[in-house]
Amino acid sequence: METLAQLRDKRREFAELGVKLACVVQGDAEDAEELCGPYAMADVCVPDPLKKSYREFGLDRTTWMALVRPTKELMRRRKETQAAGFEINVRRSMKGTCDILLLPGAALVALGGKILWTHRGVNPADMPSADALLEIGRA
Repeated sequence: METLAQLRDKRREFAELGVKLACVVQGDAEDAEELCGPYAMADVCVPDPLKKSYREFGLDRTTWMALVRPTKELMRRRKETQAAGFEINVRRSMKGTCDILLLPGAALVALGGKILWTHRGVNPADMPSADALLEIGRA
């Protein structure tokens, strides 16, 4: 949610670059609407309850131990996220379509589907900022 909020705040700058934002949600259409719909955080929100796109993108999974005994980096990010007003949605996390061990990712994809740039998270909080994505888009 934090990343989506950052992207929403920079949406006009992305649009000026001709970039459309898409969010793939590891859930059903209802989850996609809950995450993207009312906040207009992405141009396209794609439900992926089977997580096919995550596998094809090569995203790894973390371990339960990494969540239970997080690194200093992950603890720092959790504190920053909480201070910004974002919390884990336990109800959504416990749904059968959600894999809380799945690591995040981001990509810059050209029209036609050619992948120009990828980011595969190494911990649950490892997502590039909206500013970093803007710089990549400008390049």
